[in-house]
Amino acid sequence: MNRRTVLPILSLLLAVSNNGVAATTPPTIPLCPGLHIVTAINQSSGDYESIKRIMAVDEAGVTLHYSSEHEVNDPFSDKPPELVSTNVTRRVLRADQQKAGYYLAVFDPKLPKTVPNSTAISLTHDNFTRLKSTGKADVSIVTTLNYSTTPENVLDPDSPYRWWFAPSVYALELSDKAPVPFPVLLNGKPAELPALHINGLFGEEKAEFFVLDDPDNPLILKFRLGFGTDEALKAKFANDPVMTKMLEELAATAPAPSERDRLQVTQITFDCHRSDDLPMASDTGKPLEISGEFDTDTEHFPTGSGGVANGNGSGSGSGNGGGGTGAGSLGDGMGSLNLGTGAGTGNGAGNGNQTAELEKALQAGEKVDIYDIFFSFNSAKLRPESDETLQRIATLLDKHPDWKLSVGGHTDSIASDSFNLDLSNRRAAAVKTALVERYKIAENRLGTQGYGEGSPRDTNDTLEGRARNRRVELARQ
Repeated sequence: MNRRTVLPILSLLLAVSNNGVAATTPPTIPLCPGLHIVTAINQSSGDYESIKRIMAVDEAGVTLHYSSEHEVNDPFSDKPPELVSTNVTRRVLRADQQKAGYYLAVFDPKLPKTVPNSTAISLTHDNFTRLKSTGKADVSIVTTLNYSTTPENVLDPDSPYRWWFAPSVYALELSDKAPVPFPVLLNGKPAELPALHINGLFGEEKAEFFVLDDPDNPLILKFRLGFGTDEALKAKFANDPVMTKMLEELAATAPAPSERDRLQVTQITFDCHRSDDLPMASDTGKPLEISGEFDTDTEHFPTGSGGVANGNGSGSGSGNGGGGTGAGSLGDGMGSLNLGTGAGTGNGAGNGNQTAELEKALQAGEKVDIYDIFFSFNSAKLRPESDETLQRIATLLDKHPDWKLSVGGHTDSIASDSFNLDLSNRRAAAVKTALVERYKIAENRLGTQGYGEGSPRDTNDTLEGRARNRRVELARQ
């Protein structure tokens, strides 16, 4: 084989090798205005989701908006659970992103906008570096506030009132040296992000964390807190028959929850904006008011066959609320739709023009899964975070006056078949109503159909699976 033959072959092999590397390069999640992080939490009546949105990034720090709607049940009352909405702004200082005393998992209106020496949504750079270099670190986590909390005593180091319950200080240890794949919906498409798998220990209490393997944006993708205590007690008193029997009786009459808190990121979307482009009032932390009234009727708690895993946690809008287990509980949690733009590879991850991506898919006759139109819990009432997606759909319909679209609603399997079918019909209809009343789209250009739980995209046994199943399919008629 002569030199002229060898060189083209080497070039071809190099190109194939480079293509292979590019194809496996993990996507980068930019910390920029317009980044949305949706976390799912299970409670006895179904899944609910919190939405964290980056509003501004500057030299001094990061400003984010937190929104959630979840049910709070008073165990001493016969009244049905109350739906509680939380909308707050959190400011994390740049210095605290680097190194902070604790991770503040609570989002509550009683807290001031900035709580020095705390971080949120991400591990500190200091802890991330320690884990990567030594495999060990420590993190203090606050998940519950004291009833005496006020904005003043939070910031007063001499306050006689402790505004939180004692934080859990976990000794962290890297479980796997190599990053592990973590499943999410990334810009509307299933993807796997590289994550550090970390174990934690606080006394006899265990914890588990998954953190995005990115020193510039080490997002906490999942945590489980407060499990393993039962096993530790059984092992401790294994040779004591009296204590062993007592523990068995206690477990039979009042079983401990499988974990105290759980939070899991199920969806990440980003389309970076200037902070002044965002349709949220960043100075107040509240969504902009929207006009128009839509279908807001909520259902009574149905009985059905849907099963739910253990719910976890507590706190005001901490993203960790709800406790217990449930069967036949509320279907579909908050429910959402999303303009998928493709996960992509490298630094792209589908972060281009989302309207153009949607247009391309619809022109090709594809059905598009929509996940980022958000509804109130157990309701067809649209939440303000849906505005951007509704605007994109309306823009395309204005651009293509000959287009007619069908909006199909889908749910997970929590609650009964009939309830889920009705809920999916009402949510699809609510999207149509918004487009007609707010964006002046002709009613005859939109058709709706609810499919309930009949066409799942994934398993209904996990938080992330149910999040994929709650969707709307958008297609040209």
